[in-house]
Formats: sequence, C-alpha cells, structure tokens
Amino acid sequence: MNELKDNRFKILVITFVLVMGGLIFILSAGSMQAISLGRQELYFFQKQMVSVIVGFFAMYTAYKVPLVTWRKNVPLLYFLTLVLLVAVFFYRPINGAHRWLLLPGFSFQPSELAKFTLVLYLAHYLDKKEDRLKDFSKGFLPASILLGLVGALILSEPDFGTTFLLIAILLAMFLIGGASIKHIGGMLGFISPILIAGMMMGYRKARLLSFLDPWADQYRTGYQLIQSLAAVGSGKIFGKGIGNSSQKLHFLPEAHTDFIYAIISEETGLIGSVFFILLFAALFYTCVQVAKMHSNKFKRIFTFGIAYCLVVQAGLHIGVVTGALPTKGIGLPFVSYGGSSMIMSLFMVGILIRSAEEAQGGADD
Repeated sequence: MNELKDNRFKILVITFVLVMGGLIFILSAGSMQAISLGRQELYFFQKQMVSVIVGFFAMYTAYKVPLVTWRKNVPLLYFLTLVLLVAVFFYRPINGAHRWLLLPGFSFQPSELAKFTLVLYLAHYLDKKEDRLKDFSKGFLPASILLGLVGALILSEPDFGTTFLLIAILLAMFLIGGASIKHIGGMLGFISPILIAGMMMGYRKARLLSFLDPWADQYRTGYQLIQSLAAVGSGKIFGKGIGNSSQKLHFLPEAHTDFIYAIISEETGLIGSVFFILLFAALFYTCVQVAKMHSNKFKRIFTFGIAYCLVVQAGLHIGVVTGALPTKGIGLPFVSYGGSSMIMSLFMVGILIRSAEEAQGGADD
C-alpha cells in the first residue's frame, strides 16, 4: 500500500492510536477522581473528548497552512506569547501557581503555546543567522536573550517542569542548528545554578529529597512517587486489565494527568507500557526522516524541534512516573487529561503532517 510509505499517514495513525489510548485510560483513571470531586463519573472523559475534537480541528488548520507562513509571522507570535505569559499574573493563582488564563467556559495555559513559539522562533533564527552562529555576541547571545525572556516568565509562574522541557528542546536545536558547543555549554553553565537554586526552595526541595529517598517521608513528600511505583510494579507483564487499577482508587494523586503512565503500566503491564513508548519512538523516527528530506534548513530544524518537543515531554513524564526523575507536573502528550496540552499537541501534529507533505512534494523553496 502506498499509504504505508506515506509519512503523513504514519504520523496521523500513530497520533490517532495515542489519542484513543489516552481516552481509554482517562475513562479508567478519571472516573474515581470525578466522583471524589462531586462530579458525574464521565466528567473528565467528556471534557477530554471536547478537547480532542477541538484539537483535531486545530490539527487540520495547521496542516493547511504552509510552513513558510508560520515563519513570516514569527514576530507576531512571539509578541502574542509574551503578552499571554504576562497576562496570567493578573489572574488568581491555582494551587499556588499563575499558569492559566481563566476565561468564561474554559482555561488556557500560555506555556503550551510558548513551546511552539520558541521552536518556531529558534528554527527561523538558526537558518537566518547561520553565518553568525559561531559568533557569541552577534549570533548566539541575541537568540538566547529572547528565548530566556520567555523562559523566565514561565519559571516565575512557577513552572519548573515546562522550563526544563524547553531547555532540553532548545539546547538540542542549537546543537543540530550549528551553534558552538562551547557557547551551548556556557549557557548551560549559566542557567544551571539558577535552576538549582530554585529547586532548593520550599516544596521543590522537599520533592527533590523525596526523589532521592521517597521512603524517608513515605506519607507526605514521598507518597506520590511510592504509589506510582506500586502501580507500575503491580502491573507485571500483562497488567491487571483495563479498568482494573487499584491505585486509581484515591491512592495515586493526579492519576489521570501527571501520573497516567502509571495507570497504563498497572492495567496493561510491561506489554502495554512498552507499546506506548514504541509509539512515541515511531513518531519521532518518522518525523526525523521527514526532517532529513528537507533541503531547507528552517523546515528541517522546525520539523525536528516540533517532534522533539512532543517526544521529550513524553520521556520526562515517563521518567517521573518510574522514579528516574524528580516529581514534576508534566503530562503525557495525547494521553494525559488537559485541554491546552491536547489542543496544542494535535496542532503541532498538523505542522508535522504539513512538513511531511512539503518534503514529499519537494516544496522546499
């Protein structure tokens, strides 16, 4: 079949499987959470269904827009992102953080838009300033300042999870874009003490210590990680069966969002959890092949950056759930409950499908 050789088809199918899988596990993990909040059992599932529908419309819209159009609107998107990130501080905090724009009928996290905007901006910059990238003051520093401004706003919300995600994405893009390794190392050396200092304050310090030894405070700071590990381990090879998780029965907090991979592991075992990892690996591999097909540097780096954004977030989520990384509020793309994340993730898939079409069609002027 020609469809099997079409990267557009592969990206769409992988995404569809991830989204449908996510809906199944939100139905499973979110039901008890909804009941505990006084909602009807299908509350989170129904809300996620709405986000999925809107997300697929966003995907189609992104697919219809030529990649060069996004590039032409980099300044506008960057300015809009800054405005929205500042605007969150004028709304009341939720759980101690200013991350949401609270609008009638829905809320939106501007940091989700920031992921896309920064990938777009840096891909544009790395292509436009290719001849200056090795020059620190004229090439590397200006981009770092503009990226850092957005990062500082997100860090101030505070949102360390998204900040770490952005750092991982942007450093990789700098690297493949041809920036000096010495400059990249210098930037990492500059921001590391800031991040470490932030992590050693308040509840973040407690989270870090609980990551190192969760059983030292197993009923407080280490509780979530211990329950997550219990879910992952109890699934064994084949799992307990979909819908049969015991950890979702008010043992594991945020089972339908930041720890949904634990429920996947518990209900489908090693087989199911590895299957989800392979789906993300297949998505990334396909998108890398698409990126390689582009002779245009902007399109090549832009495609890589979008794919890397989705896959690194998945890796961070799985790392937190399995105890390989400190606990942070990072959802699993396409799977975890969350409207902003779902809509923006599907929107970015539309970009990837468009990129695949332009690569296969030779539209690389």
